[in-house]
Amino acid sequence: MQQSRSTGSFDTGTVVRQHGPRRESPLPDPPPVNNLSWSFPGTAADVSCSRRWLAVAATEVWGECEDTDRLVLAYSEIATNAVVHGTGPVTVAAQICPTSARCEIADRSSRLPKTRHPTSADVGGRGLEMVRLTVDRLRVAADEIGKTVSFVVGRHEGGREQTGERPR
Repeated sequence: MQQSRSTGSFDTGTVVRQHGPRRESPLPDPPPVNNLSWSFPGTAADVSCSRRWLAVAATEVWGECEDTDRLVLAYSEIATNAVVHGTGPVTVAAQICPTSARCEIADRSSRLPKTRHPTSADVGGRGLEMVRLTVDRLRVAADEIGKTVSFVVGRHEGGREQTGERPR
């Protein structure tokens, strides 16, 4: 599994002089942002490892909370669908900001995911509907190369989204 990681904040160490009296107080630290990307051949073990990596990155920005759980659940379901129903390699990009997280999972199959209507006796078929109920936005795009499933999980504070968008 190939992985890369960067944080969206850095300090150049450059001091800019302003007119007026000199202030010695430092600028506030910018909010943390985790940018992640990885690619894997498409095995269940790959999904398990990348899910743990995403959970750690989300916890660094958001802490342990329901929103972190929603993000990891949605990722796990979509990545598993890419492995089971798609064609590898699977490529993932995620950006976790203080107010929201966005994930994109791409595979080489142009076959679109379908919502199934499982019976109580069915073992599977609930993942996509769970994701729809869990995330704030879900999008599927396909072309001749494959498909990309993307979703956004907004931070909720006391039941309100912090994405800056109006609740649906």
